[in-house]
Amino acid sequence: MKVILITGATSGVGFETAKLFSHEKDAKVVSLSVDLNKINSAKKELPGVEFLQCDVSDYNALLKIAEIIDKKYGKIDILVNNAGTIIPGNIETLAVEDWDKVIKNNFSSYYYVSKAFLSLLKKGENANIVNISSISATAGGSSIAYSCAKAGVNMISQSLAKDLAKYKIRVNTISPGIFNSGFQIHNNMMNEEQYNEMLKKQSSNYPFGIGTSLDIANAILFISSEKAKWITGANLLVDGGNIVNK
Repeated sequence: MKVILITGATSGVGFETAKLFSHEKDAKVVSLSVDLNKINSAKKELPGVEFLQCDVSDYNALLKIAEIIDKKYGKIDILVNNAGTIIPGNIETLAVEDWDKVIKNNFSSYYYVSKAFLSLLKKGENANIVNISSISATAGGSSIAYSCAKAGVNMISQSLAKDLAKYKIRVNTISPGIFNSGFQIHNNMMNEEQYNEMLKKQSSNYPFGIGTSLDIANAILFISSEKAKWITGANLLVDGGNIVNK
């Protein structure tokens, strides 16, 4: 049995990734999410996925979850660090407490989760970590904290890939462009009308059009599979051609 742990699988990329993995033979998908209402809603659509409530920015809580997974499954084969949040603002407008929240949820949590479950990954088969970053890591965006956090994620992946190679644990990054996930709506940055207008304006920058959460999930499925067993330390850009349109 292949055990996949995904943070933030109640919506967006995490949800689509959990859905894809749950269709694989002999795969067990476990999701960590903090919002109980979202967990209950996702359970109805993904009955085969085990949803556990946990704040991924709480290291001690993660250690308790690691004990639970160890007793039930004894290993983790694939870890997908996906959970995160965004608060818009620049150096003049973003409050310090909002900076701390975004950095902790989008950057520190990737370290906490990877460290808490490392002993289980060491017992996995073709064990690997997939960290979800963003093109905002290099180009900047509407949130200085989010962009900085994602830049940190890129370096975490590089560092972990080097550190964990001796255990044959692969570590790779997925960097999506703008895609239709409702992320800004869920984080109260925009209403639906504003979000759709933003996607419409951005579409001219994407030769292959605006992507979907499923497009990102398919990339995660590939990079974590046996087909990518010779790939580690990579940052896979999944942006519908945005990079070549600059």
